[in-house]
Amino acid sequence: MNRNVEVVSFSHQALRGVGAVRVFQNVDPSTFENIATAGHDATARWVWGAATATADWLCDRGMEWIQGKRVVEIGAGTGLLGLVAARLGASSVTLTDLPTELPLLRRNLAANVTSHGAGEGACADRVESTNSSADGGGHCDVHVEACAWGDEQALAALGTFDVVLCSDVLYQNDENTQGALARTMSRLSAPRSGRVLFSYHFRENIIADTPFFQAVEGLFGDPVQHTVAGELKDELWLFEYRHLASES
Repeated sequence: MNRNVEVVSFSHQALRGVGAVRVFQNVDPSTFENIATAGHDATARWVWGAATATADWLCDRGMEWIQGKRVVEIGAGTGLLGLVAARLGASSVTLTDLPTELPLLRRNLAANVTSHGAGEGACADRVESTNSSADGGGHCDVHVEACAWGDEQALAALGTFDVVLCSDVLYQNDENTQGALARTMSRLSAPRSGRVLFSYHFRENIIADTPFFQAVEGLFGDPVQHTVAGELKDELWLFEYRHLASES
């Protein structure tokens, strides 16, 4: 992670359309300090290594995991992973986070639409990207929505999805928040066909994060563990969860 650059670019040969996925980071130290003082978690404002490693993994498996699927990203932060999914042929992508984080998500969504000529309306919470196919003719409906983990009203409004993406969202969370994250993953995942991809950067916090893993395994059962390449291969745990009913 580099907090000193304003824009992070992600490129991969599997991305459809032209150019890299580009997302802005929060590089204003005073903004960070104000958020922290107000009691908000400011970790969402940067692109962490787990996001790019998970994006690489998805790009190598986009046909299986993403193409034609309804995708939601939980705790999207900068939105990098969800925006990559949009470029891999998803039918729709919904980027979710706390209300305080939505301005940055909207900015990054707009940047990745207007930079490819989508025209007016790019700053809205819902835009239709023209950048999801190699010939420029495909469309991916991309949304930005507020969703606090465990918020039943927000979850009901969102519905369910084919693919739920979570990248490096656990960090010094209390037990109640961890349980809410597990329930949110379960509620957003389609009962029979849904898949959850959960990337967990091991930072010697596994004991503190045990409540989450206990809760999520109670909802989904044992996960399938995948491996990533690169410098995080020994530190990043990539888990695939499916509802127990979908295994039969």
